[in-house]
Amino acid sequence: MTTSTRAGLLSRCAPCRPQATILLSHGRVSGSVTHPWRPQWVARVEQPRQRGGMVTSTDLFPGQWQPQVVLMAALEIGLIEALLDQPRPPARVAQELALDERATVRVVSVLVDAGYLEQRSDGVVVAPDARALLDPADAAFVGDRLWHLHDLLRRWVQLPEVLRAGGPARLERTPESLRAFIGSMRVGARERARPLADQLAALFPATKTVLDVGGGPGTQALAFQDHGWQVTVLDFPEVIDLMTDDLARAGIAVIKGDATRAIPAQGFDLVFCGNLFHSMSPAECASVAASAAGALASGGALAILDFLRGTGLPSSLFAVNMLVATSGGDVYAEADYRRWCEAAGLRDFAVYDVMGHSQRLLTAGKR
Repeated sequence: MTTSTRAGLLSRCAPCRPQATILLSHGRVSGSVTHPWRPQWVARVEQPRQRGGMVTSTDLFPGQWQPQVVLMAALEIGLIEALLDQPRPPARVAQELALDERATVRVVSVLVDAGYLEQRSDGVVVAPDARALLDPADAAFVGDRLWHLHDLLRRWVQLPEVLRAGGPARLERTPESLRAFIGSMRVGARERARPLADQLAALFPATKTVLDVGGGPGTQALAFQDHGWQVTVLDFPEVIDLMTDDLARAGIAVIKGDATRAIPAQGFDLVFCGNLFHSMSPAECASVAASAAGALASGGALAILDFLRGTGLPSSLFAVNMLVATSGGDVYAEADYRRWCEAAGLRDFAVYDVMGHSQRLLTAGKR
């Protein structure tokens, strides 16, 4: 397993489904994912519509992806930051940032028409309703999400070569891409973390201590904390290093490690592996299940959130996502999870639907 692949294994992949397009749009809250911190702007995930069981050609690219690419470029080059606080003429901003004036004017025109920027008499400025989403200092910032989606796209366009030679696609993991990945995971999990924690609390009401394997972004750990649980996060050293300050402020303990080798802690009531198994090979999945079982107290439970093979288009597309992104990851069948849990000595295997998720919740207990 390469370093670039390992860097993404335990920091679990939120369901950035390649068939979905995230749109930042004006208007009332609509769609399946909303942002309560900015009710006039929503991140809407549109799925391809099906007619007669077939996805039509006009639905293959839901929404308009081009404005998102333009926005990502404007964020990366510093154009958005230069227009956060006060209106400025595009030509002047181009000169100050050493940008091509013609290109800057064309990009600004798209951003104005898309509603990200606002045209005023003395120049353009970030639209008030979009400021929270475009300000890196704001918790609602979407830049990390866009940069991560760009990384996904760069992998997916290599699919013809992956078909010829096998995966993964060639893309170097950099500190910047890892930071964008973690930021994207935090945004993607924010709305879904609390309902999942509530469901686990209902299933396992005696829980007091939780080990969140691959939970470096911290979003799910914070939702667990809201139930009064004592939470520990295990993730790779490079991920923990990025998130140490945030986790420490929240009172969440951390362990630097690799669960495919061992979990250096024991006695937990619940071990949670969310969006983790799909990043690993079958042998690694079996190892993590065994490690998790060893970390559980008697009467404790392992809970896995992940896609299941054979449950529809989102899971089959995500399997291709793992094909281009990892050396051995996949979307696995229910029978695979059952076999790994039973081999680890866990019993009472069960599968549950999860509100707001395309994934399933799989659980097994330690007697």
